[in-house]
Parts: sequence; C-alpha cells; structure tokens
Amino acid sequence: MRAQVRSIVEALYASWAVKDLPSVLACCTDDIVFAMHVPIEIMPFAGETRGKANLAPRLQMILDDFDFLIYRPLLISEDDAEFHAQVLYHFRHKVTGHEIEGTMRHVGRIEGDKIARLDEFHDTPRVLAFFELLAQSASGVPEREFPHIKRNK
Repeated sequence: MRAQVRSIVEALYASWAVKDLPSVLACCTDDIVFAMHVPIEIMPFAGETRGKANLAPRLQMILDDFDFLIYRPLLISEDDAEFHAQVLYHFRHKVTGHEIEGTMRHVGRIEGDKIARLDEFHDTPRVLAFFELLAQSASGVPEREFPHIKRNK
C-alpha cells in the first residue's frame, strides 16, 4: 500500500527540523532532484542537485553553517503525487550569530513512497541581503556599494 503524500512530506520536514540528514535522505528516491531557486552566486548550496550522493554534501553544508531555531510547515496541500508547502524558518548562522527568518515554498513530487523532486523557492532579495551581511561580517567590507546611502564621516 502506497503511503500518503502528506505523511511522507511531514516525515521529511520533521527530520530536517532536527537536522537528521540520514532520515531526510531516507525520505528521498535515489535519483532525487532538488532545486533551490536562488542564484548559486548567493548561496554555494543553491541550484539544482541530482541524486542522493550529490544532495547529501549540499545539505550537510547547510547543517554545518546554521542552527535551526524554527523549521515548521505552515501549509501542505496535495494532489495525487504532487504537493505544495509553505514552511516557516528561522536560522542562525553559527559563525556570525546573524539570523534570518521567513517563509519558503516547496513544490514536490512523490514516486512510490519517496520524494522524487523538490523545488524550493525563497524571497531572493531577502536571502541576497542576508548573505551580503554575512560576507560583510567576515570581511568588514560591503559586497556592493549603495550610492543613495550617505556614509557618516
């Protein structure tokens, strides 16, 4: 008997919330396609990844860099083997202590009793600003200039 789409998706989210990477990967097909729709120039773990072997190190980068203060699905809707979800998140960057919070959207597909595709959509300007803040904290120099903002002398 095929597992319910909702229970598969909830298992994925519960595993990710507690940073249990083996359980996250167990929710996925061997040839999973994961696409984080943020420019790869912003986040090194963004872009499209195919297969568990390639996905594991990308997810591990996130786990290594961030504490998860909140990671909770707000909405999960399903239609046959397709699902849409909205997830509330609040992450803390381990090195700088800077925090980012917001919601992300997921669109996915189930094959059998595993997730075969997961597309993740973020507020790109928010994520860009956050990663610029991280870069500035590391270097002391802004990533880009803002000509309309006057600096104090």
